[in-house]
Amino acid sequence: MLPASLSDSLARQLEVVRAQHERDLKHGAGWVELPGAPTRKDPNAGREWPWQGVFPATRICVARDGVERRWHHLHETVGQRAVRQAALRAPGSRSA
Repeated sequence: MLPASLSDSLARQLEVVRAQHERDLKHGAGWVELPGAPTRKDPNAGREWPWQGVFPATRICVARDGVERRWHHLHETVGQRAVRQAALRAPGSRSA
């Protein structure tokens, strides 16, 4: 469930990521790594918009084959750190 108060922010994030994806495609990138089944069914699935991450990592990487330039999702610790920092800045919080 997503709180209604976050829907505008999420829509803006999706616009940013979609624009980045379109720029990447123009430059030969725009891939995400997928599990085996979607890739077997459609070798280009990793370049399609529905498979792109909502919160991509800050850097693109080159796949093991040395050809595909891919985005990964932000590592879970990035989100955890952001939540912790926000909690520490919240009124009435104690430093940990």
